Amino acid sequence: MTLEFGNDKMPPVRAILAFAIVLGHFSYCGVSALTPIRNLAPPAVAMFFFISGYGLTWSFNKKGAGYLHGFFRKRMLRILLPAALVACIHFLLCGGNGTGLMEHVHRLATKGNTLLPHFWFVWAILFDYLLFWIGHKFLPPRWARLLILAGIVAFMFGTASAGFDRCWWVCSLAFPAGIYFSQHAARVFMFCEKNPLYYWGLLVSFGLAIVVCFLTGNLALRPLCFLFSSLLGALLVASLPIDRLRLPVLRFLGTISYEIYLTHITVMYCLRGNTIHIESQVLYILAVLAVTGAAAWGIHCLCGFITSKLFS
Repeated sequence: MTLEFGNDKMPPVRAILAFAIVLGHFSYCGVSALTPIRNLAPPAVAMFFFISGYGLTWSFNKKGAGYLHGFFRKRMLRILLPAALVACIHFLLCGGNGTGLMEHVHRLATKGNTLLPHFWFVWAILFDYLLFWIGHKFLPPRWARLLILAGIVAFMFGTASAGFDRCWWVCSLAFPAGIYFSQHAARVFMFCEKNPLYYWGLLVSFGLAIVVCFLTGNLALRPLCFLFSSLLGALLVASLPIDRLRLPVLRFLGTISYEIYLTHITVMYCLRGNTIHIESQVLYILAVLAVTGAAAWGIHCLCGFITSKLFS
């Protein structure tokens, strides 16, 4: 058994994760048949956090301190710019729910309410990236990792204490899990490759940990569920030959997975709004998937154009 969790596998994985999130959110728009799939969305989001932590650490270890040069433009702007564009488009198409800009800012700061319900992810991942930059800019890598972990735990306690929705904090531990997994992946894979039983033992252990944490019903243990689900997912991806499959459509969708995540709620609202209202569940699902893909590609291209003009 050969295990690898490399860049070649990431586009299809990101596409599958984005697809799982979109399908999970259909249940909030009246598609009751997809209600059971709703439970796929949180672990998929957690896996996005995990992949982000893993990728940043892998790149930093490969390129060294030079990786931080232009970090805000190369990394954080890629998160913020498409989110800002989608927010503006949503505001134009769907309105601001009868509230002004300052009221939205107040609600965000005091209650964690965002213009779009899934935009909490944008603020959370920006916070994670900022922690990563601060830690690796001013501290040795070992202490940087500890700072990131401490900062994210503080973020979890802060948002939970402020009464923010649990989505703000329940998946947060997956980001530092990705960082530490990246740091120790070679040793983990070497251990698993010695004997397939070691690999399956880890999978079963992570699976049992997920079940135990979930069955307790204790919400405080729920972040551990998504931490272990991310580790389990990483081992599964590492063992699958995804990089050898010829999946051009899936790979293309993987390059715009973030934009798919950002745009799909706006598309769902618009296709079941006052101007356009698709009643048929099947047609609604197909239309949302098609329009979301097109909108995501458009946002992706527009962001590329704006970035090239700003930094050419």
